[in-house]
Amino acid sequence: MSGSSVDGALEALEDRHGVRVVAARDVGSRAWNLAHADSDYDVVFVFAQRPVEYATLDGPESALEFSRGDYECQGWNVRRFAELVVDSNPTAFEFLHSPLRYREFDPLARLEADVGDSFVPIALYHHYRSLAVRQYRKYLQGRLLESEGGELAYRVLEDRGDEYLVRPANTDADDGDENGSVRSIPKATDDYTEATTDRTVKRHLYVARGVLYAQYVRETHRFPTLDFPQFLEEVGDADRDRDRDKDRDKDSDWIDDDFLERTRRLAERKRRGEGDAVVGRLFELEEVLLPEIDPSEHADGGVDRGRVDEFVRETLEGAFDSRCLD
Repeated sequence: MSGSSVDGALEALEDRHGVRVVAARDVGSRAWNLAHADSDYDVVFVFAQRPVEYATLDGPESALEFSRGDYECQGWNVRRFAELVVDSNPTAFEFLHSPLRYREFDPLARLEADVGDSFVPIALYHHYRSLAVRQYRKYLQGRLLESEGGELAYRVLEDRGDEYLVRPANTDADDGDENGSVRSIPKATDDYTEATTDRTVKRHLYVARGVLYAQYVRETHRFPTLDFPQFLEEVGDADRDRDRDKDRDKDSDWIDDDFLERTRRLAERKRRGEGDAVVGRLFELEEVLLPEIDPSEHADGGVDRGRVDEFVRETLEGAFDSRCLD
């Protein structure tokens, strides 16, 4: 699927809905540089309607989406996109920083330059932290279901051969055993069945990306590079620079070299087309479960609403002027 094919689909959507797609970028594995020849396309776009539509009683369309063949497309109205940017929405910022662009718009490029690192760090930290834990629990961590009804009963902490070390699913804590919630369940019991896991290269990478992006945002207050192999090289180089600094505070290290190396090998396999290969469980819960952080230390920043309003006005005034489109 080529960029021209994406553009043809966007033109059909414009005709069908009477909108103008001002920009379209990839936010999936192709933007992450983890794609292979058969990877899908994950396209996000921003569109505008004629200004008069924003004054109607029903208001403008806030979002549109469609699928065709091997690509999925979803789009935001420029006003909705503006709200997401001001709210430090991670998907909106991934769109802003995507290196893979199918349709460009000069006002958006200027907005990106002005606000690309103006998000509230703690908002993105919690997003990527929560994403990693959710993916881990759903796909990598073992789970026991009640035999009758199939309800989730336990999360498996450890496989001990003939028994599982588990914690009740309704327990939020993931460390320690202060309340006596950790227990052993024999594998021979008929009361529970083990849920299906999906311990593939691809699922491990989703978890690792969430962990490393959360840590990067927490430590730098900058948005991470979407090209994931490049990101791994950047943080690896930074780690080696710290190793050469004799005066550095070792307690401040946030990069686990072994975790980074496992992630790098997974990325190489994903790019070879081995994303669905089963690899067992390569990460432990304690590597994925990042700590809560003090909001007061990471709640600075935020996008200038006036600058975003300027972008919205410029878009609505120029979206139907072909001179504003590349």
